[in-house]
Amino acid sequence: MTSYSFLTVHRPDPDAMLSALAGMVGVRERDVDVAGESDGHHDWSAKVLCDYEPLTGDLALAWDVRVSPELSPPSEGEAARRLASALGSTVFHPTAGVRPSAYWATTPEGVTTRARVLDMDPGMCGTPDENVDGPPALVVDAAESPLAQLPGARVELIREALGEE
Repeated sequence: MTSYSFLTVHRPDPDAMLSALAGMVGVRERDVDVAGESDGHHDWSAKVLCDYEPLTGDLALAWDVRVSPELSPPSEGEAARRLASALGSTVFHPTAGVRPSAYWATTPEGVTTRARVLDMDPGMCGTPDENVDGPPALVVDAAESPLAQLPGARVELIREALGEE
């Protein structure tokens, strides 16, 4: 089974997610199942399963996608490019083998750049009086190329991508 982890700037509705995922792997929409954490159900016979979770901060949605081994899914980078184009939203996916903050970001125009995503979740910050029950808060701190949908992200070399501190 192939698995993908994506983060998106926008929060598309489940029907748009379903359509974009079907196009991403080249299956019919009826072969895709999309469920949020509150939905609590899946069509386990679907060829593509997607769980999603709302986020706060710069990113709106976390996607956990699993694709049946009978399909020939694209690489994670190509899958992100297809989703970004279909949804009109910048899509992030983790960079393999480096620090957890290092991501690839792909814009709807097809530009791919490295980015730094920081977890600003109150529960991770050691501030006991903050509400830790809400959705995770993720902030795009920087990117190596400008991201039009995230104008607050600094443009700089992402040292995590180089394995440096």
